[in-house]
Amino acid sequence: MMVLLKYIIVILAGLAIGEALSQTRNHTKTDVNPINLLDKFHQNDYKLEFERIEMVYVKKQYIKRFDFVTFKYNRTTAVINATCEPRIDLGYEHDLVLQTYKLASNEYRLFPIRFQVNFCEAFNKNVIGLQGFKRCGNFTGCPLSKNKAMTVCNWSPDASRFPPHIPNGRYMIEAQGLFRTTELFVARLYATVYRPIVV
Repeated sequence: MMVLLKYIIVILAGLAIGEALSQTRNHTKTDVNPINLLDKFHQNDYKLEFERIEMVYVKKQYIKRFDFVTFKYNRTTAVINATCEPRIDLGYEHDLVLQTYKLASNEYRLFPIRFQVNFCEAFNKNVIGLQGFKRCGNFTGCPLSKNKAMTVCNWSPDASRFPPHIPNGRYMIEAQGLFRTTELFVARLYATVYRPIVV
């Protein structure tokens, strides 16, 4: 009888410890905030020379017009003017899939930076300087409404709002625009990352 009582006490103690560990794990999971990738887009390590943006293609059944014009604003700065007029209500559900390529051996080769981001969230957090869209033109932010021509002028990316620790080189960022799971357009941004030589 004494042996049976010991076994019962050991089993109950094991169950109590298991329950306590389970509660500790659940408590830890709810208290830890996930790291937001977009909050890491700050740097002062390198400079960025923006070259141009080109539109690869646009699905006309979803977007009536999407144009980019790149030109020199002054001797050293390239900027773009853009116009976009969607045929559908994009609202807050417009995502961008960004894939980076680096120039090597005279061609752009896959570089291991790829992620998907909601455009409205990126705009609100000023990723790559997107808040600069509001400086010139009629673009005010999300939601993106149908049959409303949105214009941006004299915009160029803000190097301080890019991800940190990117190596020197020439890059192409391919942006695939999505509405839910439907592809809307593909555009490419070209830029050079460099670090000034300090003497």
